[in-house]
Amino acid sequence: MPALMEKFRQERLSIAEEVAELGKQTQAFLSDAKAKRQQQAEEQAVFLSQFHQKLQQENRVFLTATNKQRLAQAKKQAIFLRQGHRKLQQENRLFLTATNKQRLAQAKQQKQDLRQFRQELSIYIFGK
Repeated sequence: MPALMEKFRQERLSIAEEVAELGKQTQAFLSDAKAKRQQQAEEQAVFLSQFHQKLQQENRVFLTATNKQRLAQAKKQAIFLRQGHRKLQQENRLFLTATNKQRLAQAKQQKQDLRQFRQELSIYIFGK
């Protein structure tokens, strides 16, 4: 029986050593996994930071270009509107001048027609 007890004790020690070794291997695995995850997280953080900076730079370039384009377009529109306004004013002046001349000529004609009518009426009524 003492041999059997010694055998059990040896097996128990062997199992305990295996459990201890598995514990060490598990800790080593977890440590390696943690280190890999940490490195991946740092690489991802660097990538995201660079991506964010690049995106901000591209946004600045795009917004600057868009702003310049809109400003140029606004200047063209302002020039176009000024030219249109001047042309409209000139056409308005010409129209008003022509209308004024036409009305003046019409008023002179009406005055002459009225004078003629009075003379004819005076001759018809008074005989002179």
